[in-house]
Amino acid sequence: MTALELVLSPDDAARLPRVKLVAGLKAGRLRRRAVGMIWHDTADGALAQQGLALGECRGTWRLERLVPGTAFWPPGAPAPVEEQAPSLDLINQPLPTGMVQVARFEGVLTVLPLVRDGASMTLELLHGTVGWGRKRRPACRMTLVGQGVDNEGVREARAGEAKSGDVGAGAVGAGAVGASGEAAVFALAAALAEELDLAIPTASLAAEARAVATATAAAPRHRGAPNLPAGLTVADAFGFVLGHLADVILFNAPRAAAGRDGPEPVHEMRVAVRRLRSATALFRSAVGCPAVDAASLGLKALADRLAPARDWDVFVAETAAAVAKVLPDDASLRRLCAAAERRRRHAYAALRNWLASPDFRRLGIALAGLAGGRAWMAALEPKQLETLALGLDEFASRALARRLHRLAAAGEAIEHLDPDALHAIRLHAKRMRYVAEVFAPLYPGKATRRFMRRLATLQDRLGRLNDSSVANGLLGELGASAGTRAHATGLVRGFLAARSGDTRGRIARAWERFHRLEPFWS
Repeated sequence: MTALELVLSPDDAARLPRVKLVAGLKAGRLRRRAVGMIWHDTADGALAQQGLALGECRGTWRLERLVPGTAFWPPGAPAPVEEQAPSLDLINQPLPTGMVQVARFEGVLTVLPLVRDGASMTLELLHGTVGWGRKRRPACRMTLVGQGVDNEGVREARAGEAKSGDVGAGAVGAGAVGASGEAAVFALAAALAEELDLAIPTASLAAEARAVATATAAAPRHRGAPNLPAGLTVADAFGFVLGHLADVILFNAPRAAAGRDGPEPVHEMRVAVRRLRSATALFRSAVGCPAVDAASLGLKALADRLAPARDWDVFVAETAAAVAKVLPDDASLRRLCAAAERRRRHAYAALRNWLASPDFRRLGIALAGLAGGRAWMAALEPKQLETLALGLDEFASRALARRLHRLAAAGEAIEHLDPDALHAIRLHAKRMRYVAEVFAPLYPGKATRRFMRRLATLQDRLGRLNDSSVANGLLGELGASAGTRAHATGLVRGFLAARSGDTRGRIARAWERFHRLEPFWS
C-alpha cells in the first residue's frame, strides 16, 4: 500500500473537495465523520523521551513512533505503529505508570475515492485542531492512499502496513500497490502542489499535537549527517541517506523562511543540500534516471537560493563584524556594513519566496518519492537494478577509494599552489568528506575517527581561505572599490589578506597530517 501524508494549509482544507483537479477524479461518494484522538503519556513525558506516542481513537489503542530513531521512516510516510490493540491491557510492550491525557485532535475525517491514470486511490482529509485545553491551533493532514483499501478502514489498514520498523519497509509497502498506483499518488500530490499550500510533514500528527499542548517545538526527525546501519543493500542505503537529508532540509525550511532563529537554519539547509547532491552523485551509476535527474535540478535551484543568503550571513556576522569590532567608530565601515545588511535581507527575501513556491513543494514530494517509493526504479537499466541489489561494502570501498584518489592527486607541495588550485582541492576535500560521512558508520574504530577528524580540519582551513575569496567577491557586488566606500573596503580587504596569509600555513600543516593517513576502509 502506498500512503503519502501531507500537511495542508487549513485555509485550503475546506475547498479541497471542490478543487477542479480533485473534482475531476472523483470515483464515488464523499463521506465525513467526526474524529477524536487522544494521546497519553506521563507528566514528565517518559514515552516521548523514548520517541513514542500512545494514542486512542474510537476504542483502538496504538503505540506509534514520534521520531524515526534507528528505524527507516521515509518522509511523507505515516507514523510507524509499534503495536495496536482494542484494549490498553492488550498492548504487550511495557508502558510507564501514571499516564495521563497529554494532547488531542478533534475534527472531521473526510474520505473521497479517486481514480487517476487508471489507478484507484483514496483522499483522506483530517481537518480540526490539536493541542490541549486552551493551547490549541488548527491542524490539517491530507493522505493519499493507494488502490485497494476500503475507505472506512483506511487509517487502520495504513497503521498495520506501517508497523514494520525495518529499513526497507518503505520499499516493501510501495511495491504492494505496484508502480502504477504509487506513481499516480505522487503525481497527484505534485499536481496539487501547484495550487495548494501543502508540504511533506516535518512531524507526525501526534508530535504536532504534543508540541502545541506543551508550547514547545516538535523535535526534528533527523539532524546532521546520516548514520547508516549495517547490512543494507545499495538501494536501501540510497533511500536511507536521501530520506534523512530530505528531513533535515524540510525541517529547516520554515525556520529559514521565518528568520527568527538567526543564520543557523540556512546553514543547516545548505549543508544538507550539499550532502544530498553529493550522495546523489555518489549513487548516480546505480540510480540515474529521469526522476533522480529532476530532483537533482530542484536541489540545484534550492542551492542557488541558499548560497547568497549564507554568503551574506558570513560576511555580515563574521567578516565585517570582526573588522568593526576593532574599529567601532569608523563611519565608512558602518555604512559598508549597512549596505551589506541590505543585501543580506534581499537574499533572504528571494529565498523565502522560493521556499513558498510550488517548485519547493514539488521538490519535497519528489524527495519523499525517491526515499520511500520504488516506482522510479521502472526507468532503470537491468545493470543498475543489479547494482542496487548488492551489499553495500564493496560499493562503499570503491566510492571512497575513488574520491580519495581525486583528492590526493594534488600531491604533497600544497603550500605552493595558487588560489584556483586550492579551491579545486577544497571541492575535492568537501566531496571526500560527504562520502566519508555516509560510509564511516560501516567502519567503526579509531582509524575512521582519526580520518574524519583530520579531513574535517583540512576542509575547515581550506574553507576559511575560500570565505576570504567569497568576501572579496561580495565587496565587488557592493561597488565598494571606489567613492565613499573605498576606505572601508581597504580595511576589510586588509583584514582578509592578513587572515589568508596565516591560513595558508595552517592548510599546509593540515594537509601534511591528512596525507600521512592510511584509508580506514582498506
